[in-house]
Amino acid sequence: MDLKELSEQKKNKNSRHPWEQARLEFIHKKIIKCLDLNKALVFLDIGCGDTYVAEQLMVRIPNSTFYCIDNAFTEKQLLFYSKKYKNSKIKVFNNLKEAITQIESEISFILILDVMEHVKYDVEFLVQIEKLDQFNSKSKMLITVPAFQSLFTHHDVILGHYRRYTNRSLENATLKAGLKTVQKGYFFSSLLVPRYILKLRELIFKPKANTTAIASWNKGLPITILYKNILILDFSITTFLEKIHLKPIGLSNYIICKK
Repeated sequence: MDLKELSEQKKNKNSRHPWEQARLEFIHKKIIKCLDLNKALVFLDIGCGDTYVAEQLMVRIPNSTFYCIDNAFTEKQLLFYSKKYKNSKIKVFNNLKEAITQIESEISFILILDVMEHVKYDVEFLVQIEKLDQFNSKSKMLITVPAFQSLFTHHDVILGHYRRYTNRSLENATLKAGLKTVQKGYFFSSLLVPRYILKLRELIFKPKANTTAIASWNKGLPITILYKNILILDFSITTFLEKIHLKPIGLSNYIICKK
């Protein structure tokens, strides 16, 4: 979850949005195929938000250490998470430079999950990461971003997004940063129609909300599980279609790259 949404989400405890839960499943399935689980693994989670992804992945990949960075961490939040993970393998920082000084081995995977849309100069941002000494030829990077600029809505404005992407524009950014594509695609196809409807509605009625649906989700466990499973089925179908060389589109993009 974006840290901008955290204060609102606290009002709705135990109500993690199904999109977040399904995206976690997607991320896990994508990265697990690229890892040697017999090795000690090092993850660099850039723009980690409230550390939900790192916390959940560490449970699934126990021989892992997560270095979580988010420059939006306040001193209070940084202290909170540092205490929370004091005796765990999750380390939190509010700047990349400090985190890197703590990493002595190669990075197994860099996670940049729904972050690049927040960065004004995205290529320069990736170049900085590509040049890290701990990011070598064996390392991988997973990037996810929101798809299609035509679907830029008030939701993007609230979160401070500069842009949305296509497969081509996302890959172009990574290529300019010196990265090679391993795999790319779209996911969450079922969310396209609702977003198109929202976009059309905003053309008629000026939006007034100051929080996102993710932050204010409070539909209860049965509905949350139902929606989560629909989204998991969604990306399972998308993955199958990719295997038979079809190219489905979706509301999000992903790319896995390396040096």
